[in-house]
Amino acid sequence: MTRREFLRRCALVGIGAAVSPFFPSVAEASWYIPSALPGVSVRPTHLKFGILENRFVTDCIVVHHIGMANDDDVSASSVHEWHLNNGWSGIGYHFLIRKDGTIEQGRPLGTIGAHVYGENNHTVGINLAGNFEIGAPTEAQKVSAARLIASLCTVYQLDPMWQGTVKGHRDLNATVCPGRHLYAQLPDIVQQARIYYSSEEMQTERLRIAQREREEEERRRELLRARMEEAKRRNGMTRPSHPTPSAPNPPVQPPPEKPGLKPNKRPDLPKPNPSPAQRRIAT
Repeated sequence: MTRREFLRRCALVGIGAAVSPFFPSVAEASWYIPSALPGVSVRPTHLKFGILENRFVTDCIVVHHIGMANDDDVSASSVHEWHLNNGWSGIGYHFLIRKDGTIEQGRPLGTIGAHVYGENNHTVGINLAGNFEIGAPTEAQKVSAARLIASLCTVYQLDPMWQGTVKGHRDLNATVCPGRHLYAQLPDIVQQARIYYSSEEMQTERLRIAQREREEEERRRELLRARMEEAKRRNGMTRPSHPTPSAPNPPVQPPPEKPGLKPNKRPDLPKPNPSPAQRRIAT
């Protein structure tokens, strides 16, 4: 994640948290869900989920494998049933890539997944069907994984870097997932994702998304300002839209002259002698 994106998302989350008790829709507005992923085709599954939480930050993509006893193919709907039987809200991965390279929709992209302990609130989970401790991913799976990673990095304005933006499950938790054979090939898959990411199609899409985010951010600010002004008016704290200019300060007048402490004396009267001379009396 770039510094600009980090600061922008922190600001969005901070603003949303500060005003959500009064204006819940402001916090919800920062939850970004793309209508479609550029450069890839995702098969919808129409799965029914229990209670899910929104994910407000996305800065990492985590790759998994199914890891069952054999290396068979499996569908997102089957994994969904397994996870429901575990008492979860449904499939914990956001995408599942079949053996033939088909990408199936799992958990809704804008929600918090259940695929990597302690790191679900900021990650997207991609699962490749198979057990790659005993088998290897197909070429179709690797191509689809690279294209999906490039698409997600475009949508979330991330740089596709191995072990930076893209990690294996074992990089975050104590597990063998995504299997030794897939994990060994992840650097090559991410390198291929970087090639797709640099394509003209993805560059155009990134510019479009950046422009849309700027417009959405300005719209959120306008909405927030309007609602705060409305709250001030309701509380009697509003100020006139065109305040009258204040009157100029009056000119400074000299202080009035203080009256004398002694009354004026007549100049024609003799000044009294405080110590008169003594006269001698004849005896």
